[in-house]
Amino acid sequence: MAAKAKIRGVIAIADGYEWQCDDEALKMLLDTLIDPLGPSGADPNPDYTLAKQAVEKFGGELLEYDETEYVEGRIY
Repeated sequence: MAAKAKIRGVIAIADGYEWQCDDEALKMLLDTLIDPLGPSGADPNPDYTLAKQAVEKFGGELLEYDETEYVEGRIY
């Protein structure tokens, strides 16, 4: 579930709990937000959470993200 953010004028994409970005310095900064133990198993959309954290911490805007499909009866 990918999420795209614009941070400091640069597009960054969180996909598969990894950052993709053309600006290497920004990518290194964004990588500091990644939990080395991986995303929480309770988070249905860790890429969105990662991008949201980046925007809150470094400024910018969340451009788009894949919404997690809601399944009736599933415990989230």
